[in-house]
Amino acid sequence: MQQQKQCTFTPDRFINNGFSEFHAANHSPIHGYQHLPLLSLEQATEKIISLVPNLMNNIAQAKQKCNRNSTILTWDESAAIYLYSMPIPFFSQLNKALRDENRHALKPWFAFLKLIIHALEKLPSLETDVWRGVSDDIGSNLVKNDVRTWWSINSCSTNLKVVELYLGEKGTLFAIKSRYGKDISSFSAFRTEREVILMPGTRLYVKSDTLNFKGHLFIVHLEEIHRFIPEASG
Repeated sequence: MQQQKQCTFTPDRFINNGFSEFHAANHSPIHGYQHLPLLSLEQATEKIISLVPNLMNNIAQAKQKCNRNSTILTWDESAAIYLYSMPIPFFSQLNKALRDENRHALKPWFAFLKLIIHALEKLPSLETDVWRGVSDDIGSNLVKNDVRTWWSINSCSTNLKVVELYLGEKGTLFAIKSRYGKDISSFSAFRTEREVILMPGTRLYVKSDTLNFKGHLFIVHLEEIHRFIPEASG
């Protein structure tokens, strides 16, 4: 436990704490954000200042430390990704809102979602193998040849050790063949995490039944097939 506190990784980006959290985060589509105008990072986070401790200082830090040399992203877009990856309560609060059955709880986050998803869409898609985890055996909930849609922002890593570090002694590893993942390594607060984001609306084909690995870890092989992309205004 002491080692985890000293580590710079932010574990809840790469794992879900049990099936119920995994299911809640990916169960409901996100509607409405796509029709909002693009705003600066400061404007896009105005409605969530009261929800995230020390947010204004974190935004200032993100604007200062983010990758400003990109020819693809604007300063605000780059800073939005950096803020998402910082080891602060920001992502945890966003994840909580994404899991909430009351979709109105997500509305204060819409402007930020518009900004970061727009930024991610501008990055090239990456075909590679990535990993994500759930700290529970959820194999019985995923059957070979099933197709699942993940509606949340799902962080994965090309480095298995990043995910294993926080999975614990028992859990499920998703081995995912990504086709449209977005590599944010150049924009992350922790580039060594080798983070790839699967976008909201990602559809995954279950390639195999659950494999029992070492008696306590379970592996499910998934393949990204296509995405459901919400209609955007303009």
